[in-house]
Amino acid sequence: MTTTIAKVSVAARLNRLPIIPTHRRVTFIIGVGLFFEFYEFFLIGVLGATLARAFRIPNGSSLLSLLIASTAIGMFFGSIALNYLADRIGRRRGFLVNLGIYSLFSLLGAFSPNLFVLIFLRFIAGIGVGAELPLCDAYLADMLPARSRGNYISWAYTLSYLGLPLLGLMASLLVTKYPLGLAGWRWLFIIGSLGAAIVW
Repeated sequence: MTTTIAKVSVAARLNRLPIIPTHRRVTFIIGVGLFFEFYEFFLIGVLGATLARAFRIPNGSSLLSLLIASTAIGMFFGSIALNYLADRIGRRRGFLVNLGIYSLFSLLGAFSPNLFVLIFLRFIAGIGVGAELPLCDAYLADMLPARSRGNYISWAYTLSYLGLPLLGLMASLLVTKYPLGLAGWRWLFIIGSLGAAIVW
């Protein structure tokens, strides 16, 4: 009974707090994290034809479908497994762990020597991506007063959606080029991996 009253009192106190710079900063950081999440999720779809040529995938092969689906399959497992971990270690730590997983494996994907390695790395990156989306919502819900929660979560997602046009723009600029001798599609993976560095 005492524990229940304490929880209600803490929640009520949080809801009475005014919006302060910390709320805005947290919302911005989560928005940037989600920005790279959406960038990662749509990355393979945007690069599908380019990767098919780079890895000489035959027309009609199921391998391209598996490559495109690998991130989503990883997301399925990540959204279940890693959010249990976040409940144990805290949402802030969980957010950073998930971010680190998909950023690291996206970076490794940039240097994939063959298609099968890339599929595996995209699957692992997808685990981090899948865990991050529900965790971001829960973290913002914990941090923000109820009266402002919807507004600030909307701003975080508005920022995140900018990842899609940026990805399209970067793809149009880099896919056909070889900056520093590295294929443009590999640079798109490297850019996606910067999410952890920026948010950390």
